[in-house]
Amino acid sequence: MAWKDKSVLITGANGFIGRYLVDAMVKKGAMVKALTMGSDAGRDGVEWVTGNITEPGSLKGICNSVDTVYHLAAISNVIKSIQDPVMTLKTNTFGTCNLLEESRQSDVKKFVYISSAHVYGAPRYVPVDEAHPVVPREPYAASKIASEMIIEAYGNAYGMGYAIIRPFNIFGAGQDESFLIPGVISQALNNRKINVGNVTPTRDFLYVEDCVDGFLTIGDKGSGVYNIGSGIETKIGDLVEKIRDLIDPSIPVTSEGSRKRSGNVEIPRMLADVSRLKGLGWAPSVGLDEGLAKTISIDRKARQ
Repeated sequence: MAWKDKSVLITGANGFIGRYLVDAMVKKGAMVKALTMGSDAGRDGVEWVTGNITEPGSLKGICNSVDTVYHLAAISNVIKSIQDPVMTLKTNTFGTCNLLEESRQSDVKKFVYISSAHVYGAPRYVPVDEAHPVVPREPYAASKIASEMIIEAYGNAYGMGYAIIRPFNIFGAGQDESFLIPGVISQALNNRKINVGNVTPTRDFLYVEDCVDGFLTIGDKGSGVYNIGSGIETKIGDLVEKIRDLIDPSIPVTSEGSRKRSGNVEIPRMLADVSRLKGLGWAPSVGLDEGLAKTISIDRKARQ
């Protein structure tokens, strides 16, 4: 599918990844509808529509003449999901149901759902492929698994084309400071010291522009479930040191017990098997060091 002149609805369009996806789609020549709960971001070439995925009535007609839906809107903070599991399920799962039903009634050709690598829980093996069992360790993961199953059911029952994407750790400029990388950058720039929790777990970090390129590839060519990550495992302690060294090697780093997650939630290792996505012709182009340098540079400029 060439994206030029295709009609695409993007939910969560004002979110971190959503903003990059909107911009990428506009550059590809797509006709973009962007769903927001509040005011639009004022970007050219975008039709902003107001609605709330938890309120079906507010979605009426938003999928009319839409070829592809990218569904990113969600409560994505794990700690918030633990604090309010009912709202998490209402938003992430039932909100997805509402959007699916609107998509079905409007004959949307393809529904692309942004899930999460959290569905795997603590991996039984690494790298983690798409066949790995899903084991929810918190309400956020449970809400994503439930949504995946409902999307698959819609595909089977109604013939709706779909793809499910499980991102690992995506980073880049504009991400909320509650996430690891922007939080560490902010501490280093503002406080001239870095205090983090457990530094021994590993994660798979992917730069946001490579992530969005993967989203476009899957929306164009993919069907079924796909991991998206770098395919490289990095220890959190090493990541923090990379950030520190890019900003100022003299900045002290400490690890504080009170900042560590409970063992029931903490995941000790994460590494994506992205061979299925690479089979569609995608490959990341921005390494971790380069991505961090870009993110820090943009962050510094924004603070000036």
